[in-house]
Amino acid sequence: MEEKVIKQGFMTKQGGRWKSWKKRWFVLRGKIIFYYKNPKKRSPIGMLPITQASKVYVSQAKTKKKFCFNLEIPGQRTYLISAPSEEEMNSWIEIINQIIKSELHDKVSMKDFKKIRVVGRGTFGKVYLVQKLSNQEYYAMKSLQKGKIAECEQIEQTMAERNVLMRTKHPFLVSLHFSFQTEERLFMILDFIDGGELFFHLKNEGRFDEERVILYSAEIVLALEHLHKMDIVYRDLKPENILIGSDGHIRLTDFGLVKMNISKKKDGKTSTFCGTPEYLAPEILKDEGYGKAVDWWSLGILIYEMLVGLPPFYSENLNVMYQKILTAPLKFPPGLSLSVRGLISELLNRDPAKRLGSGGDDSSPIKKHKFFEKLDWEKVFNKEMTPTFKPEVKNPTDTRFFDREFTEENLAESVPEISFMGRDSNAFKGFTFEEEVEGIGNVKNF
Repeated sequence: MEEKVIKQGFMTKQGGRWKSWKKRWFVLRGKIIFYYKNPKKRSPIGMLPITQASKVYVSQAKTKKKFCFNLEIPGQRTYLISAPSEEEMNSWIEIINQIIKSELHDKVSMKDFKKIRVVGRGTFGKVYLVQKLSNQEYYAMKSLQKGKIAECEQIEQTMAERNVLMRTKHPFLVSLHFSFQTEERLFMILDFIDGGELFFHLKNEGRFDEERVILYSAEIVLALEHLHKMDIVYRDLKPENILIGSDGHIRLTDFGLVKMNISKKKDGKTSTFCGTPEYLAPEILKDEGYGKAVDWWSLGILIYEMLVGLPPFYSENLNVMYQKILTAPLKFPPGLSLSVRGLISELLNRDPAKRLGSGGDDSSPIKKHKFFEKLDWEKVFNKEMTPTFKPEVKNPTDTRFFDREFTEENLAESVPEISFMGRDSNAFKGFTFEEEVEGIGNVKNF
């Protein structure tokens, strides 16, 4: 589904702390204003969620800048922005006001969707294939039990997942279109990727050939690169969290373990023990503190598993597996090319400081590795590289590439295991989000 750009252009924004003025490229996409250093940059340096704004108006602030307006976002701050002309200022104010007003009168809720089938299940609830009644589009709907989230002390992490999904606009990351809540549940409406999990295909086929793995790996590199530029560590790369579309391209999903603002932590590291055992980096097991390099370790494990069929240090005994991650030599079966052996070895360096991708250039040395030498990275980003495998999806409701354990489940929501009644009603304040506004401005593809 192509994203909608409603308005874009250069404006100057006053900083929050130092009050200096910076010229930025502003893009209103859906109901979020993203701003970039310039139009050529793919990763925004900030965003303004209009769904959370209370009002926008011509500024009365004493400043040398002309054509200024204020955008008030409770819980964040009042932004002061200077447009290049009075006409542009009024245009931005008018469009933002329409979005704010639409928020008051047109909240999306469960009544706007028709459940088709269960396609997944997690700790806090189910994932459904749904259809939005107003536009007939198909989405994935993640339903989460508030009480269980609160009981497991995962409120902050759930809000972080929602915030990352709201901000991510990338060809290889799943995006959030709407989020809303009831007294007992949270709902996130996401891209539905119809070809199922990479895990499903790997389990059925046993292993993939190198040509197929090169493109999957490259697309994952670009996805992780984007998250890292947003100062986010993914922390949960594994086959179950990679979806394949009917076009043959991948998307990362499930941002429940993300760590935001990693650079603001001491030494750019965090220490929370989390992740999937087979994919844990040594520094996590040793409780030494870790940063973005853990994602590149997980990429090394994933590439190995895609080519071989099992992770390199796998054991059914958890303690044995942890010990192997820390000390066992990396062994390759016959048949793997020297270039992929080299890449995996450099990604699985137990010293995070020496691991490929761990430096200030992040993904750059990975992209230059011999394993990827035949790739045009611009073409990879634009999905111009032809995948060797495309799931044959017959129609929008064809879910045969999803596990029957899920698709044969009853559509009804189960009674919440733990009620949220009587708990802090403000715990999930700000969770509601809507991306799309129809009929505002000149919409064009981005």
